[in-house]
Amino acid sequence: MILLLTGTPGTGKTTISRLLSQELEAKLVLVNQLVDQKHLYTGLDPEKNYKIVDLPNLLGEMDEISQNYQGSKDWLIFEGHLSHYYQPADLVVVLRASPSILEKRLEKRGWKPEKIKENLEAEALDICAWEAGDIHGALAQEVDTTHSRPGDVVNTIMGIIRGDLTLPLGGVSFLDQIK
Repeated sequence: MILLLTGTPGTGKTTISRLLSQELEAKLVLVNQLVDQKHLYTGLDPEKNYKIVDLPNLLGEMDEISQNYQGSKDWLIFEGHLSHYYQPADLVVVLRASPSILEKRLEKRGWKPEKIKENLEAEALDICAWEAGDIHGALAQEVDTTHSRPGDVVNTIMGIIRGDLTLPLGGVSFLDQIK
């Protein structure tokens, strides 16, 4: 079973994915680490200093990893803001958070104001959620992490996995928070 955990930077993907992988006894693949380890980028964006990810090669690596899990009852979690581009999935969870909270989290990371603004706008405009829905349809669910503790977010995701809870895309909106 393949779970893709995606969202704008700062929504809690890494923290939640680590806890969730323990709960599910799942293999966890951190997509950003995979990009670094396998050099799955073509360079740096000169203006924004982002790695320019080689998406076809990244998806190929993800496919290779998931091949070992086909037909298995075990969960495989791909965590990262690009993970939703991977098409074979049993569940896609988009983590969301209020731009005001994201701003504080990204400032703590020492991000430049331009990079923070770009990510706040992406969150307010539902970019990850929209892309995930476009690729995965009803398999994509969204969880607002704004005022939730990590354990509560994991419990929410476990509710989705068990089929006790449905949180379809469109239930979370931060459009009113665009500055």
